[in-house]
Amino acid sequence: MTHSSIEKTSLILDSVIPHARKLFRTFGYKKTTVDDIASGVFMSKKTLYAVFHSKNAILRETIWRDTVETMRIFEATLPEGAASDKMILSLCRFIFTDRIKRGKKGYFWGLYSDDDDIRRVSREALKRIIKALYEDGLERGLFKPVGTTIATEHIVSMIIAAVEHFSRDQSPVRMFNDTLAMIADAVAYKNRIPYETMA
Repeated sequence: MTHSSIEKTSLILDSVIPHARKLFRTFGYKKTTVDDIASGVFMSKKTLYAVFHSKNAILRETIWRDTVETMRIFEATLPEGAASDKMILSLCRFIFTDRIKRGKKGYFWGLYSDDDDIRRVSREALKRIIKALYEDGLERGLFKPVGTTIATEHIVSMIIAAVEHFSRDQSPVRMFNDTLAMIADAVAYKNRIPYETMA
């Protein structure tokens, strides 16, 4: 790829992703067409397909960029040099706090979407983040020496179960604190990871 083609691709991404995000959030995955995305940024489908091979690729890139941006916001809340075990629990607390304060329109909107495709891709993005944190913690001897894929599945399953039951639980803060305790117990290698409860 030449420098000019990289720049062109970057410009396409910067215009397409925000518009695609708006369409996916408003209409869902199935009701959003590639024509809708292309015409909204005054681009031909051919140009769009030169960068993205499918509508699903646009969704994945949109959700991944949202996830990366959310992680930047999250990481700004952490003390410098926070260890992976603290990061995982802090991320869970960040997700739960966001759910309480901002509801389904928060940073993690895709996790709660009524659209199956958006929800699936959002959960895959969260798994990528959790898996990277678990791999780092495993290398440092902080986590139980189990396969990172199964550990990630368990952690994300606990997060999802908690956020899905949020609106039905009589005491969501207690439920989220219980979930934090279960995650701490699930990943701790030698000693239980100390964690801060939610207020």
